[in-house]
Amino acid sequence: MKLSIVILTYNRGELIQKLLSSLSQIKYTPLEIIVVDNHSDVPVKSIIGDEFPAVTVLEMEQNIGVGGRNSGIAVATGDFIITLDDDIMGIDDVAVKKIIDIFSDPVIGAVCFKVVDPDGNISNWCHHYPLESFSEKTFITNEITEGAVCFRKETLNKSGLYPDFFFISHEGPDLAYRIMNVGYNVIYSPEVVVTHYHSAIGRKNWRRYYYDTRNQFWLAARNYPLPYAVKTLSIGLTAMLIYSIRDGFFLYWLKGVAGGIKGLRHAFHGRSRPAERTLVIVKDIDKNRPAFISMVKKRLFQKQVRI
Repeated sequence: MKLSIVILTYNRGELIQKLLSSLSQIKYTPLEIIVVDNHSDVPVKSIIGDEFPAVTVLEMEQNIGVGGRNSGIAVATGDFIITLDDDIMGIDDVAVKKIIDIFSDPVIGAVCFKVVDPDGNISNWCHHYPLESFSEKTFITNEITEGAVCFRKETLNKSGLYPDFFFISHEGPDLAYRIMNVGYNVIYSPEVVVTHYHSAIGRKNWRRYYYDTRNQFWLAARNYPLPYAVKTLSIGLTAMLIYSIRDGFFLYWLKGVAGGIKGLRHAFHGRSRPAERTLVIVKDIDKNRPAFISMVKKRLFQKQVRI
């Protein structure tokens, strides 16, 4: 089975060199590594030079967000495709073997990795399960950790790729719904552990409050039944309102609401009616969802949560 690793990078020359140095130690074959340079100020090609001759570098003409990840996936030829952010480390031969073993189950279309910070604490927990009791369990999820996940290529051939007009945020669950709609499952596995170094380069402070708010509308319009859309938007928008006021980004929440409403028609044109199996899976996942009030209380003390 051929493996492709697709890395999305923007203005992080030092990190991409470190990541490529790490990945170059992988002995598994056949393997291809593709770096998507999302229009960095200093091009990746000029930074790495001839140091990694086997690496393919795709240069975007502008920063197109998740569209860059789609560009890398589109040219990848592997049976399985790992997508990484440039500040994610930890993929080695041991991890590769575990990933391929997991995909021996033909129903699995994507595997989300366990992500920790440099201190070993759980990071990027986007799944609708209590972290404390589920971080060491394997489970079906309707979320995708975009920069720390592996896909079965044939799954993406059937489901399509990320909605590139989202730019960033909520493109993961959108793709997860489409993967479930074509008969595959997305799972979280604690067997594959990667470290997220949370580089601040390229991360604007306001972006969570704008994109997380705006894209909730579009995710709902493209995937949810109306009653579920109303319920999830009420909870999600309220949570983002609270966080934006707490952190001083209320204006960006308002802009996110306006942008979300303005783009609803365009988002709806890409709507995919959820399959019955998808609705059943989501219903089972929601049985484990932590109570809204408990999550708000917990996150009130975690300012400017990273995305």
